[in-house]
Amino acid sequence: MATAPLAGACRSGGRDPLVTYFNGDFGLSLRHPASWKAQQAEQDGVFYRYFLGPPGAGNKPVASATLLVGRPGASLDDYARTYLAGGDAATPRDEERQGAKGKSYAFSSADGAMRYELLLVEEKGRVYGLYAQVEAPSYDRYAPVLSEMRQSFTLERPAFYVEDRSDALGYALRLPPSWRETRHFTGGGNAVIQFTSPALGADPSRETVHASLSLSVEKAPDDGTLDAYYRRSRLNLGDSFQVLDHRAWKGGYLDVLRTETPLSESQLKRFYRVAGRRGYSLTLEARDDVFPRVARWYDLILSTLRLGDEVKTP
Repeated sequence: MATAPLAGACRSGGRDPLVTYFNGDFGLSLRHPASWKAQQAEQDGVFYRYFLGPPGAGNKPVASATLLVGRPGASLDDYARTYLAGGDAATPRDEERQGAKGKSYAFSSADGAMRYELLLVEEKGRVYGLYAQVEAPSYDRYAPVLSEMRQSFTLERPAFYVEDRSDALGYALRLPPSWRETRHFTGGGNAVIQFTSPALGADPSRETVHASLSLSVEKAPDDGTLDAYYRRSRLNLGDSFQVLDHRAWKGGYLDVLRTETPLSESQLKRFYRVAGRRGYSLTLEARDDVFPRVARWYDLILSTLRLGDEVKTP
């Protein structure tokens, strides 16, 4: 069965749209304003991803937020002190992200010129954090977007994903809550279930760009072999889909493909497998410029796929 159409761009409002950054090395995601510049660095074993708002005096950003991953000290309070030094901090609040415990802090600089917010959570010997700063006169303007960024800060852990499951069709798949189902067709023992990612990028027109994820279930070829199912699927896709990489993976085949239309170029990751008397494919499709941002997220989702008798396993 051919892949479902690529999820198109959707129009956002007049405000700067929020897009999602996903980090496959640490399993993190965060929404941030599309127009904010991003920089990345690593220092003394700490990973930093900087999101920089519009420039103000001295060409310094009026507001910014830093995603960080490091090793904790004796406690999160000890870790926080490197950021709180000299600041007037309020009593920290308890926080939790996907089972990881932590704290958040709000404080001001000693001279009152800057406002800061710090979120830290600890999991398995690592501390994950978000450190935001904004010039005090502009705080009310940027507080809502900083709050949205803080709330979107997510440890992408499949155990906390939402399961989509069908015992009748013999599949179970876990999806991040930020991915929404957009199509669900079943009939004659076949099925196509499509999901759309959160916004991964934005065009100059402020239209947001998304990826699509499709799970297809269909009758396996008469001989019931993976090779026959793969050949049939490739034939259905057609010659416009160029295979960039092909490999065996967990009892099936995993392809990276590329396709081009007069309007856009896109890449795909597609997993094929036969279980019982059914053929299954899980396909990610994204526009060329956003594919690198979501390809490893697909790998994380794919790792949760269970088929056939595996679905009966708790």
